[in-house]
Amino acid sequence: MSSLPKTAAADFVGAWRLVSFESRDGEGRVHRPLGEDVVGQLLYDAHGNMSAILMRPDRPRFASEDLQRGTDAEVRAAFDGFLAYFGTYTVDAAKATVAHHVRAAAYPNWVGGDQVRHYRFEGPRLVLSTPALQVGGRPLTSTLVWERLL
Repeated sequence: MSSLPKTAAADFVGAWRLVSFESRDGEGRVHRPLGEDVVGQLLYDAHGNMSAILMRPDRPRFASEDLQRGTDAEVRAAFDGFLAYFGTYTVDAAKATVAHHVRAAAYPNWVGGDQVRHYRFEGPRLVLSTPALQVGGRPLTSTLVWERLL
């Protein structure tokens, strides 16, 4: 297995905890698609693998303990409050972008595609910005702030 160039690996490799997730619409209004207290973890390794998990922590529990017996409303709330994907990544330092090459995702439309994020580092924090994504029927641009754990 090959490793990323040391310059890219040194900046991204590690575990990151989500500090904040804020989205803005075209008029500058702030939205929080996964709520105020969203939690998340982002992992990058030196071999070019990555994973991202974000969750609304107040998602209601299913009435059933059976993984496949949630009601339609329970399943909808669980899906709407959870975002996860994994794959590989490449960094374009000249453009200040990181491309997540998605192998699997909770949102099936992302599988096989790239999720490109603009990045900047602020001390122990990594700030990722998305292009406009359709969320709840409106285009939102999101900024996610991550703090290095390892």
